[in-house]
Amino acid sequence: MTSNRLERFAHNLDWNLLRTFVVVVEEGSITAAANRLLLQQPAVSMALKRLEQTIGQKLIDRRPGRFDLTEAGEKLHLQCRDIFAAVIRLPHVLETAGEEITGHLNIHAVSHAHNPAWDRKLSSFFRMHPKVTISITVATTVDVLSAVERNIATLGLCDGIIPDGLSKSFHIRERYALYCGRGHRLFGADDVDFHDLRGDPYVAFIADVLGGQHMNSVTAVRAVGSFGQQVRGVSCNVEEVLRLIAANVGIGMLPDHIARPSVATGELWQLPPYRDLPTTDVFRISNPNSILNPAEAAFLAHVADTEALDHCGHQQD
Repeated sequence: MTSNRLERFAHNLDWNLLRTFVVVVEEGSITAAANRLLLQQPAVSMALKRLEQTIGQKLIDRRPGRFDLTEAGEKLHLQCRDIFAAVIRLPHVLETAGEEITGHLNIHAVSHAHNPAWDRKLSSFFRMHPKVTISITVATTVDVLSAVERNIATLGLCDGIIPDGLSKSFHIRERYALYCGRGHRLFGADDVDFHDLRGDPYVAFIADVLGGQHMNSVTAVRAVGSFGQQVRGVSCNVEEVLRLIAANVGIGMLPDHIARPSVATGELWQLPPYRDLPTTDVFRISNPNSILNPAEAAFLAHVADTEALDHCGHQQD
């Protein structure tokens, strides 16, 4: 399109139609979208038709038993996500008062991202900027990634496979071992063989899925040992996973530096493998396309050089 045609397109587009389209996609049906928007079903159908006419493309393939986005619909939905993410963040962008930095930080993190250098960065940042506020949400790997991708989170602390479109910095490395609780039949036994664990119920992190999107060397131990097919308990919180293992709900993998005190008090017992334990890395992640408020911009710059911590024994640059 020429610049004049693009300007006319933007001028003629009813932006409310984009919101309706997003709700239709999220709900997966015209009826459900109408209920959510408090509109009649014909009004939502007409809005979708008007948008398709304005775009000049069919967006949703609606036939009996089918409700699928077309290629154009997929592309538009991706753009709409960015548009609405920017709109959501506008109040934060406008949070300025005089020369002092104000604004809110929204951090999403997995539950085991412990690094004293990070805590020191938080302390020094809030000494310099006392009017900034912060909220921290502990979530699953998938949810942290989603929050950063959708510009909901200022920064994420996350393991797993980090998409190429996000910025990442190494934060911590953890070594994992397999443990059981005091009531387990192998508690206190030495030189246990992998074969002894077959069929044992398992306690897993929510993202710890055999063959799943974020399967890593930690999850792979289950495949090698042929155990953990029966997942009896799940949580995204490492403290709760530890609690379930100690209560003998099932065996499970834990960062060894977190499990160590419970091993010392006799609540947990390490099971094989005993050598070449798997490790996982946690990264600080952010979205380079995010619209930042002054507090967020200052915070990301402040923590950019946070020293990484290797819980396996030594620090990393």
